[in-house]
Amino acid sequence: MKPAAWLVAVLSSAAMGVSAQNFVNLDFDEAKLPAQDPGLVTLPWDEGAPGWGHSDGDSTGYVYYNFSHVGYSQYYVLASSPFGSASGLYGFGMRSGTFHEGEPRGEFVQAFLSQTGSLGPAVTSVSVLTSSPFFGLSLNGQAIEMHPVHLDPASPTYAEDVLDYVGEWAGDVSAFAGQVVDLRITDALPSTDFSPLYIDEIQFLPVPETSAAASFGLGLLTVLLAARLAPRAASRVARPSAATSSHLRTTAPRQDDGGLLGQTENDSCSDDSGSPHHRCQRLRNRKTIQQSPSAW
Repeated sequence: MKPAAWLVAVLSSAAMGVSAQNFVNLDFDEAKLPAQDPGLVTLPWDEGAPGWGHSDGDSTGYVYYNFSHVGYSQYYVLASSPFGSASGLYGFGMRSGTFHEGEPRGEFVQAFLSQTGSLGPAVTSVSVLTSSPFFGLSLNGQAIEMHPVHLDPASPTYAEDVLDYVGEWAGDVSAFAGQVVDLRITDALPSTDFSPLYIDEIQFLPVPETSAAASFGLGLLTVLLAARLAPRAASRVARPSAATSSHLRTTAPRQDDGGLLGQTENDSCSDDSGSPHHRCQRLRNRKTIQQSPSAW
């Protein structure tokens, strides 16, 4: 592989290694809404919730925007700041329900959101805002025990308070640090509750400064490779090919005894008749003149 192509391949691989598998849109603010449209009701998933996967069902092929249906099947909704403006422009809601809208007593499906990404080696915890304690968060299928951040477990009213708690939850995920994991958040509200579960601001803490580290690493790699390749490139420019060298040895003028010789030792200065060539004679004259500056 040519050095230049090899350099591109190495840098591309490094960049992919840095960015591949990163979680995206954990705060749901990367939604891509079209221009203001008073009739806007639904969005495709790549616009309403980029990066997220979901459960299957009659009504899960799209994302509602600020409104939802009142039927029996599950649904997903992009909501404007359900936890207040401090948590960003949007949050996300989901409601479990039947697989088929026309079957109120049909198969019940728990709605979920999922995404695969890598955790930094220093990650110890995960946090999320929820509108209800009835939810589940898992990594690679393993349930993470979540605790309400702003409630005191020692409080005598903790059991009652947690049922009405709206806010931040946190859990220990240090066992998954440095791994690629499948994150899943599931609506666990009872089937008799038709309200959606809202979530927002999912964070893995502490947050690594991956972009700065990646930029420095790629920059350093570029400098080292450039320094390694520069002498080789210069050598190729300065060193003529075999064919060119042979040509220069037989045809190029060379310095000899203060004069320019247009021929080599094997050149002949006579033609078939034995008479000297006029060109050879002129070269001898030039050599004589150059060796005798006084002749000028």
